[in-house]
Amino acid sequence: MKADAECKEISDTAFYCIYVDAMLGWLARMLRILFGAEVFYSSSIGDSQLLKTNCLVVTRDEELFRQRRGPTILLKTDDHVKWIAVFLRLGMRPFKKTRCPECGGELIKISCSEAEAAVGHAIQSAECWRCVNCGKYYWVGSHWRRLRQLVREAEEVRAECLGTG
Repeated sequence: MKADAECKEISDTAFYCIYVDAMLGWLARMLRILFGAEVFYSSSIGDSQLLKTNCLVVTRDEELFRQRRGPTILLKTDDHVKWIAVFLRLGMRPFKKTRCPECGGELIKISCSEAEAAVGHAIQSAECWRCVNCGKYYWVGSHWRRLRQLVREAEEVRAECLGTG
């Protein structure tokens, strides 16, 4: 059976900051939303910067993975559910904290009436937040059902991460 990911030098501290390779924007947003991870993602971040950082690097680039010294995950599957399963298997716990999926900023709890006034429509949610960096508003909506379903599916999937340690 082919491994879903290869991992090297992963420890409890590896998840304090994460750099996500340019082709993994979806994953960057999911790590911010689901796990509240501090994720750096930009198409302008080059391999030279990824090789030097002390943060965890997540990539699909086998050459970058081979050259890199430090905590690194090489995703070897196109299956997004397995991507999330790898992070669950490595000990990250979902829904404990969340960040702005767009910029990674901290979210502060606000009244939903403030969010309604800002976005110009009714919000059917008991909880609302605003990003302190970009000012975007968030609330628990139908997308949260899809996120919970994604996590449930990831919890049921066997995801292999060879070389953990």
